[in-house]
Amino acid sequence: MKFKTNLILTVVLLFNIALFAQDGRTLSGTVTDAAMVPVPGVNVIIANTTTGTATDFDGNYQIMIKNGDVLQFSSLGYVTQSITITNQEQLNITLQEDASQLDEVVVVGYGTIKKSHLTGAVAKVGGDEVAAVQVARVDDALAGKLSGVRIQNQSGEPGADPKIQIRAASSVSGDSGPLIVVDGYPISGNLATVNPNDIESLEVLKDAASAAIYGSLGANGVILVTTKKGKSGKVNFSYNSYASTSSKYVKDIEMLKTAGEWAKELQTSAYDLSETDPGLLAYRLDAYANAPDVVSIEDWLFKNGSTTNHDFSVSGGSENLKAFASIGYLKTDGIVKGQGYERYNGRMNLDANLGSKLKAGLSMNGYYGKQDIVPWEMRDLLRSYSISPIYHTQASIDFVQQLDRNRQALFDSGFTGNNIGRSFDQDYRGIGLDPTSIYDLQPGDVVHDWQYGRNQNGIGGTGDAGVAAKFDNSRRWKKTYFGNVSSYLQYEIINGLNIKTVFGADLEDTQTYEYHGILSDGQQRSNQTELDISNIKKSTVLSTTTLSYAKVLAEKHDISAVAGMEFVNTYYKGIVNNGTNVPFGLPLNYDFFDPADVITNEIDETQSRNGFFGRIAYAFDDRYLLSASIRRDGDSRFGANEKYAVFPALSLGWNIHNESFFGDRDTFSLFKLRFSTGSLGTASFLGSYNSLSILGTSPTAYGTGFLIPEDIANPDLTWQTNKETNYGLDTGFINNRIRLSVDYYTSDVKDMLINQSVSEVLGTPAIKLNRGDVTSSGLEIELNTKIVSNENFSWNINANVSTAKSEITSLGELTELPRQIYGGPSGRGPEFRNYVGGEIGEMWGYEVTGEVETIHMSDPSRGVGYGSGEWYVVDQNGDGEITYEEDYVKLGSATPDFYWGLSSSMNIRNFDFSFQFQGSQGAELYNIDPIYWKSQFGGRLKSSFDANDDGIADASGKFYQETRNAHGSGIQDASFAALRNLTLGYTLNSDLTDKIGLSSMRIYLAATNLLYIMADNYTSFNPEGVEIENSGYAGPTTYGYQEGASPIVRSFTLGINVNF
Repeated sequence: MKFKTNLILTVVLLFNIALFAQDGRTLSGTVTDAAMVPVPGVNVIIANTTTGTATDFDGNYQIMIKNGDVLQFSSLGYVTQSITITNQEQLNITLQEDASQLDEVVVVGYGTIKKSHLTGAVAKVGGDEVAAVQVARVDDALAGKLSGVRIQNQSGEPGADPKIQIRAASSVSGDSGPLIVVDGYPISGNLATVNPNDIESLEVLKDAASAAIYGSLGANGVILVTTKKGKSGKVNFSYNSYASTSSKYVKDIEMLKTAGEWAKELQTSAYDLSETDPGLLAYRLDAYANAPDVVSIEDWLFKNGSTTNHDFSVSGGSENLKAFASIGYLKTDGIVKGQGYERYNGRMNLDANLGSKLKAGLSMNGYYGKQDIVPWEMRDLLRSYSISPIYHTQASIDFVQQLDRNRQALFDSGFTGNNIGRSFDQDYRGIGLDPTSIYDLQPGDVVHDWQYGRNQNGIGGTGDAGVAAKFDNSRRWKKTYFGNVSSYLQYEIINGLNIKTVFGADLEDTQTYEYHGILSDGQQRSNQTELDISNIKKSTVLSTTTLSYAKVLAEKHDISAVAGMEFVNTYYKGIVNNGTNVPFGLPLNYDFFDPADVITNEIDETQSRNGFFGRIAYAFDDRYLLSASIRRDGDSRFGANEKYAVFPALSLGWNIHNESFFGDRDTFSLFKLRFSTGSLGTASFLGSYNSLSILGTSPTAYGTGFLIPEDIANPDLTWQTNKETNYGLDTGFINNRIRLSVDYYTSDVKDMLINQSVSEVLGTPAIKLNRGDVTSSGLEIELNTKIVSNENFSWNINANVSTAKSEITSLGELTELPRQIYGGPSGRGPEFRNYVGGEIGEMWGYEVTGEVETIHMSDPSRGVGYGSGEWYVVDQNGDGEITYEEDYVKLGSATPDFYWGLSSSMNIRNFDFSFQFQGSQGAELYNIDPIYWKSQFGGRLKSSFDANDDGIADASGKFYQETRNAHGSGIQDASFAALRNLTLGYTLNSDLTDKIGLSSMRIYLAATNLLYIMADNYTSFNPEGVEIENSGYAGPTTYGYQEGASPIVRSFTLGINVNF
């Protein structure tokens, strides 16, 4: 009986299970946002139960359900959706942003904050926006994206660092680059060490109140980078690859004209006009126009470049252990002969729950980059006439050896400064070298003696040879190794109260190499050969401990606070060698040099910094907002009396749209006022020991040399401080589909750090002092719109415009800093002046009114000779004389009137389309390239010269300057508008990708600098190419000087992104 009873119960139980199994089943689907981008981490829960799951990295989910269940989809910042299950086997959900919450989390210093509670000037870019623009560097993707952030592509060299300027320039000394913080860790490298595809989000702290918690490191603004982390769920793989071809952006450059074009623009010397045979001039010009075809400078120097890129990442984990790892490789061959860049990078992020209250994490990042750099300025490479070939042929040799009707050399020093017939030799290359190039010359290789070409002269006015001589005799590269390891341990003491310790270290190893052979100046060098090698290592160790608290009380009081301490030690160690007279036939290293020909400088420095900081933020009822912070920093670089300083900040906000008296919130959905004020200090312009007395050695021909002072002790050397005030307005319309933000700021820099010249009897030319103040202000406007937002079609347009101006208001007892002059009043450039009442780095010189229009003129009343292609100079005071003291005027400034950006993205079903514009308006630069080039030939060149025009114009009352002295002729408009990126992509249907085992696949086409508009009077390759490091004129006081900018690069890209 008992057996029968048990059997009946078992059958009934199995029957019930079978019935349940018939109704219970697996439901799957994908959750995306309005732009059809997968949303990871969405909570998918059966209502009124604890059963649920979360979407993975690609927005996918799976859950057991039965008919009648109510499935809830919820995620921070989105409207929760509830769906009643009927017979669906697949359910895809599109989440809409919750405009009423606006609770997007924004990363700030040592923590996060709701966007609706933000009181400072903080801009954010999502990782998907960065990855959508396929560029080699993160900063290139930011160009034109954010108000108040100016990105300049100063060089077309592959791998070159762009200039990043947040708001206005604030000092006449040192670098103005921002602090880079990656996953809470301030790195000593730059954004080149971060793979764009690894980024989750990027925030920029622009105002002092937001950056003040970083103390002295945040004086120039802060860029906070958050990289991707692992997520619980299945393991996801991602592969991104692209290939591109590139070329220089086409612009007519006078230096690249053909021989025929030069025939119409060649101005001969005065004796040509006095010749009895007037047809002789035409004969010369005709001969020049009939030059044989040769390999041109442009064809030899420029080429099509290429880039290949591969990125692979993996992400996944469980509830207790999550991991993300990536590797990447990029290789670029530049558009100029000898250019190249190669990059390897890798990252791993681990996060673990070690218990209910204990968390730990580890992050590792590695980077290797190698740049092959053109060893000469573009100006130097283009100083030869196009009549001079890269390689001579017999036809070109016969041509340059022609005689005119008077049996005189047709191409002699009368028009070139040197005999062009000497620009060839027995190897037909015009450079006298062994045919073997030294592009790949490395330390340890044997250097050959190219004896027969050693005395070969060039063709330029100062003896410069053609491009080939410079390249085949020069080599320059730079290698950078960077590694970073950081870890954290976080413990929850009580609910909302956490203590966290971060410890990390990074190492940056930079190696540079530059070789110049015998003919790299076009003729025998005074020192014949030169080899410069440096190896500098920078290592940093950091430890940060924070105590943070976050709590919402009575549903209206949102309180968060953080307090912490930070200790940083930085070490510099390296060696810089400069050697001349490289020995031939021996390995290329300093062991074989004569010791007298080698100068060695060793670097061994230590810097220490510590800080104690705190911040409290309070929001009442999502209406009234307050944030206050303070930081006390100490730095070993300051004087004994001034090592510590305190930097406070305060910010307020008012969400007026949440007030009961506010009107129609559907139309006017956001109205917020912000105010912030704060102080920041900086030490970035200081060397390790500027406040101490330092002795250096000076070598002598005999004996061990002697000691000389390099720095004079200054125990009162103190912090340069910047007090900034920011006023902000945020508005939103039509449920925040249109957002407008406006910020206006003023800043006042006190105790500016400058190098002040001192008497030579002290043994050092200058010392570092606190002297002077700079005030600046700016306006920033940013517009973000969602024109259309639905499942099959979305369209966003974003625009921004910014201004930034600075003025020197004090220099202590000085009224002006020493003027920076390229050659002085009789040289080839203007003066850069920095004086009280002026902007930083103003350009001064002679103003010009136009070129002399005839072949040759003279002013009988003044006895002044004019040459075609030279310039009339304005007599400012009308005294009949052109003098340096009376007729120098301000010619321009490199600070733009405004800069702007415009971007848009569109999704139509499976297609996506985006573009990104960037522009700058109103900046001037001094372009030395054509001025320097023309001046080598005695001012004998002119634009649009008609050879048949021999008229004499009335020159009464006008003065001229030779091209090199007419500084105003070199001032050019640096305005530009660039289509930085244009991308078209297509994502395959999930029906297809599911069949081949992929989560998603996207194919895309992209173009960079497809359109680049320059000012009409700009006559070189790149109006952004100022402050080039190796020009000798890098720094804020000479900002605006252009010497040899590399061309703007246009590229076309085909890529694929696969997730599985």
